[in-house]
Amino acid sequence: MLAEYLGRLGVGEIVLVDPDYVDPTNLPRLVEATSWDAMSWLVAPNRPSWIRAVGRRLATPKVRLATRIIRKANSRVRARPFQTDMEDAAALEAIKGCDYVFLAADSHRARLLFNALVHQFLIPGVQLGSRIRSDAATGALEHVHTVVRWVLPDCGCLVCNQAINPARLQEESISATMRARQKYTDDPDIVAPSVITLNAMAAAQAANDFLFYMTGLARPDAFDGYVRSHPLRRRLEMLVPRKDTACPDCGASSESRFARGDCAALPLVD
Repeated sequence: MLAEYLGRLGVGEIVLVDPDYVDPTNLPRLVEATSWDAMSWLVAPNRPSWIRAVGRRLATPKVRLATRIIRKANSRVRARPFQTDMEDAAALEAIKGCDYVFLAADSHRARLLFNALVHQFLIPGVQLGSRIRSDAATGALEHVHTVVRWVLPDCGCLVCNQAINPARLQEESISATMRARQKYTDDPDIVAPSVITLNAMAAAQAANDFLFYMTGLARPDAFDGYVRSHPLRRRLEMLVPRKDTACPDCGASSESRFARGDCAALPLVD
């Protein structure tokens, strides 16, 4: 969705980073993804395990799906897909050369690295996502929100604003746990939530922010904080990010990584 928006806006080169393949549980939220992309008939629960394994290997990588969508929207765009995690050396070098970074992954490891890249290499960016919380006993929806966190070198640090949870970060450092935690909801019975409209709201806001920021069309007094939508209450919340002068990412101390580029190590997890 976001990839298509950027392609139609005329962005000349787009770096795509994602290690995953299209899965049947992704179909309610991935624009243009099909059962063929997910190899649904091969990975069905009633298939033998070896057939399901073959199906998973034959499924379309998400970066290839995004490349297909971009080129369908604008054949002149140069898409550079990296089917890997952000921590990959080649992917990181490609990201460092970008003018703007979008983080649509919700893992706290990815947030930590994204936040460091923004402040260490002075690359503006945005972190966006959706979240659903339901009552474990009744299944009733308790909370639904989308958030677009504009993260600029001079404001919006995810560390300062406690958007990176140390406990979640530690859990995600264990590979088996990391993938399981990247979910829209903690309800084990909901593996394919229909969040495509929520994601569309966040993607549109993020693309608009990018457009008006990069073209200089935004007014000097434009709001530069976070935008959170609450569909259950049909309300928008505008959050002013805080800034801590002692922050290790955006602070002014000599220990901060701010504007240090390759002179400081990125927070990579072994």
